[in-house]
Amino acid sequence: MKTITRVMPLVLLFTGACKDVEEHDHHDHDHEVITTVELIFSASDGSGDLVYVWADPEDDGDPVIDDIVLSSATADYQLSVHFWNELEDPAEEITGEIGDEAEEHQVFFTGTGVEGPATGTNPDAVMTHAYADTDGEGLPVGLLNDVTTLQVGTGQLEVTLRHLPFENDEPVKAEGMAEDVASGGFGAIGGDNDIQVTFNIEVE
Repeated sequence: MKTITRVMPLVLLFTGACKDVEEHDHHDHDHEVITTVELIFSASDGSGDLVYVWADPEDDGDPVIDDIVLSSATADYQLSVHFWNELEDPAEEITGEIGDEAEEHQVFFTGTGVEGPATGTNPDAVMTHAYADTDGEGLPVGLLNDVTTLQVGTGQLEVTLRHLPFENDEPVKAEGMAEDVASGGFGAIGGDNDIQVTFNIEVE
């Protein structure tokens, strides 16, 4: 487990706009890049926070990835997702910028270990995912989420931040996009991935 020393509260105060680039693992956000994805699982029983990180601080394609380990005894967690640029000194969190542009972004949770809106029914899942935040139009964002462990086992959790910019002054983001991903993959929706990372997950 890796803890970034400047974990800030989720505050939607930053400004700026993502610029369109080809889909790839790292995406510029007006002179910023995402090098690090941080997942904070806050246990409902008050036992504390678990912090897991996917980090490529040199932006060289050689990330360090924590394995996620959750407790079947705890069962319920609130999951907050944070995005960082560790090329800056000190490291800069850009989660707030993404939240400020929530109508143009959505985080999707897929993978063999997950059952949720973006996966549909998954009998092999070790956890469920549900959105716990919305944008100004009432559509899910995915910076805050509810997670429940289902069974002891292992799998993968894929976290995708999708940029959904307006086209011809019309919103691309729409209701049911997670369900569209579940049925047709990311090719079934508009936009491009800002970043897509995969964690191993174990429930014990």
